[in-house]
Amino acid sequence: MLIEIDEELYKEMLIIIEKRSKTIYNKIKDIKPIDNFNTVDTLTTARTIKTNRIKERIENTLISLLDAKETPTKYKVHKSTNIAYITLNKYYDEILKKIKGKTKWKY
Repeated sequence: MLIEIDEELYKEMLIIIEKRSKTIYNKIKDIKPIDNFNTVDTLTTARTIKTNRIKERIENTLISLLDAKETPTKYKVHKSTNIAYITLNKYYDEILKKIKGKTKWKY
């Protein structure tokens, strides 16, 4: 979701939310503004950002499974992240190859 909000208002909102709910505060405290909001295709940017976050979650999960000396599978990644299988099928093999190429794990 993309919204436009004044930076000062955002900072005040964070202070109020921090006092009321730590859970919500922890989820939104790391929100960062998109640079050049008016000159960029915002829908494309939002999709790219979301895709990168999903890929990062898959990669982190695969690394944690390998660190725990478990064989990584799509099922285990799905159970850990709740990312849909359709999405996992798109990125899983690519990310696993990337991790295999630059890590010390053998499986």
